[in-house]
Amino acid sequence: MPAFDEEPAPAPDPNEFDAADADVDDRLEFRAAFSETLAQHGFPDTLVLARERAADVFHERRLEILDHLKEQNPASVRALAEQLGYDKGVVSRDLQRLARIDVIEYEDAGRSKAPRLKHEHVVVEPIV
Repeated sequence: MPAFDEEPAPAPDPNEFDAADADVDDRLEFRAAFSETLAQHGFPDTLVLARERAADVFHERRLEILDHLKEQNPASVRALAEQLGYDKGVVSRDLQRLARIDVIEYEDAGRSKAPRLKHEHVVVEPIV
C-alpha cells in the first residue's frame, strides 16, 4: 500500500488499449459473435445469456412472468402479481433477478414501477 505522501500511479490511457493484449474469455467472445450473427440475420435486439446464468434464473414461474410481459403491459409489480395470481413479494424477487441479468427493466409509472421486457429476444448460448 502506498504511503500518503506518494503520488498515485497514473491511470492507463484508454486510447492505448490493444485488444490483442486483452485477456478476454473465449466464451464471452463466442457470445458476442453469436449475438452479432443473430443481428445480421434479422434479430437485432437479442440478449445472449450464458448457459449457467440461464439455468440459474429460468424456471416455470419466471417463464410465465416473461410470457405475460410479452403480451401485457401491467401498470406495476403489484398489478402483475395480481394478474398472475402470485404473491407480490415473490414476483418482485423474480423481477429483480431478471433485471440483474438484463432481461427486464422498469418504467417509471408515478408511484410504482412497471416491469417491461428489455429485449425483443433472449437466447441461451449454444451448448456445443
